[in-house]
Amino acid sequence: MRRKNVQARLLRALSGKTQEQTAEETGVTPALIAQIELGKNEPGDETLAGIAATAELMVADADEILRHAETLQRSRRWQGPGAEAVLHELAERLRSHLSRTWRRLSSLDSAEPLPTPEDRRWARELRERLESLFAESRPAAGQDAEELQRWLLCEAVCEQSVREASRDLDSAAALARLAREMAERARGPEGARLQGYAAAHEANALRVVGELQAAEAVLQEAKRLWDSGSDPYGVLDPGRLLDLEGTLRRAQRRFEEALSLFDDAAIVSRFPERAMLLKGLTLEVMGEYERAIETLLQDAPKIDRQGEPRLKNVLYFNLAVLFCHVGRHAEAAELVPRVRALALELGDEFDLIRLIWLEGRVAAGQGRAEEARRLLVQARQEFAARGMAYDVALALLEEAVTLLEEGRAAEVKGLAGELTKVFAEKGVHREALAALRLFYKAARRQEATAELGRRVLRFLFRARHDESLRFKP
Repeated sequence: MRRKNVQARLLRALSGKTQEQTAEETGVTPALIAQIELGKNEPGDETLAGIAATAELMVADADEILRHAETLQRSRRWQGPGAEAVLHELAERLRSHLSRTWRRLSSLDSAEPLPTPEDRRWARELRERLESLFAESRPAAGQDAEELQRWLLCEAVCEQSVREASRDLDSAAALARLAREMAERARGPEGARLQGYAAAHEANALRVVGELQAAEAVLQEAKRLWDSGSDPYGVLDPGRLLDLEGTLRRAQRRFEEALSLFDDAAIVSRFPERAMLLKGLTLEVMGEYERAIETLLQDAPKIDRQGEPRLKNVLYFNLAVLFCHVGRHAEAAELVPRVRALALELGDEFDLIRLIWLEGRVAAGQGRAEEARRLLVQARQEFAARGMAYDVALALLEEAVTLLEEGRAAEVKGLAGELTKVFAEKGVHREALAALRLFYKAARRQEATAELGRRVLRFLFRARHDESLRFKP
């Protein structure tokens, strides 16, 4: 069977749609879809792209998945450096698809903030389809291969939970719970390690929503499970639990413990650069911006060599933000093209929106007020459309500061009305709201100053990760 026919079959299977549904969406006949999947008719580029679109994928995605499957098929053993590298690439591919799938899931109409049981069944069906597809693409390898597949998929869902934690808290929590359900099916005493790994990600989801006491209890359970099991497939990153414990200690304002945990993670982790990024973020939360910059700059050469686009994107974006914090806008501007290239390569909509916000901040710092306001308004609107209230507040305050610096207090009074929408949204904690209300009242009286706006903005950046901070008028 030709390559394009196999791609078409894979893409339709990933979409979960019938031949009739696929034909209707691509504008061809069901008979043609059947002929393509039987290898009797090779699809044209346009038809193949249409089939990919029904699965919210691109043809290149199918080609890469098939390439990984073929590599696995040639491998005689599941363990060892070669197979391990392939499996990590495969897990990354699954993460990408699960990300798109979860966005579809979370956009379903529902009266509840979390997916319904029916929605969760649909997510599990997707996982089962992926399992069966890869089972078809490799020689029979017995129960060990099936168990490895389970570990890989659970690890992929855990990682996606971490990614969603900065965007959609409900999705992050639901994914963490799904990972725990998957881990519970792990066979043998060694499965306790996978259960501990998944539990640590549930603790992380609890941390993000501020349930620190519950997060601590679940984390202790995770560490107990992790220690009582083993990882026969070499799937799990031994530094990940240290990373997650460090982020919890940071939220608990136990900063020195957090920094120590990140140092420990960097020694044993497969991704020591990630631990150093988290250390840099912790220093930023502590308000030690110059020290954070120093840490990230030291980490930069390692991340460049490591070559993982996601880590590079986080590194250079965070560095640019830190440069803005300390008024080094020219250095931030130098990083923007690199951040833009990485964001486009990753194709993540949230990265692209935050890039717009970053460009607005840089433009404001360099005195390009009109350009800054245009970019900040665009970013604010994108944040608002996704319910990202805290990010809306940051962009709005940046915009207000540029107006106040030009003496346009009357326009800020009108802009302050947008803050009432932030007050009504979830995602902004009490102390941050108190600071925003103070600015709102001053703006309504046309008494707000650029310095007040900057002070509130500086407070919001730190208070985002430290809800115990109090704003001092």
